[in-house]
Amino acid sequence: MSGPAEDDFEVVVRPGFALTLALLVLAYTALHAYAGLVGGEPTQFVASLNWAAGVVVLVLLGTTLHELGHVLAAVAVGHRWTKVVLDAAGLGVVIQPRPHGWHRITRSLAGPVVQVLVGLPMLAALTLEGTGGQLSISTGRLSVWWVAGASNLLLAAVNLMPFRGWDGGKVLVGISDLVAGRRS
Repeated sequence: MSGPAEDDFEVVVRPGFALTLALLVLAYTALHAYAGLVGGEPTQFVASLNWAAGVVVLVLLGTTLHELGHVLAAVAVGHRWTKVVLDAAGLGVVIQPRPHGWHRITRSLAGPVVQVLVGLPMLAALTLEGTGGQLSISTGRLSVWWVAGASNLLLAAVNLMPFRGWDGGKVLVGISDLVAGRRS
């Protein structure tokens, strides 16, 4: 038996990914419609749906760049990107070999750092839209960029929580590798 060829690369798309995107669009649509009602400016469903689709595209861009941050950190130390998985949990990458110690820590932190670097300029769009940086339900709902930026920052922060399989959990495993004496 022989293993996979060096240039094998796999993309796995599961139906749950489309469901997750649809649910995100519906959630942001509801948020936009609700903000319009609270702000005294009700909007049509189609306008809220279009706004929500724009937010989801920008969040997906941030998530894609987050995963590419992991890939760049891995490739920089000679590891290989072998798979992309799109499923109900979102977007993920598989990189070989499994890292230990500092490699695990830096690879795990690279994704959230990139997502923060993507989200911050999106948040800055609020100041460029003539609101003077004042955030209210009305100004927030008008800015696709601001909501997408806040969502990207929130996703980066949540991903850093110390749960198994999340970047924060992987950082803790890397730290335990260092304590145990596994450095690379």
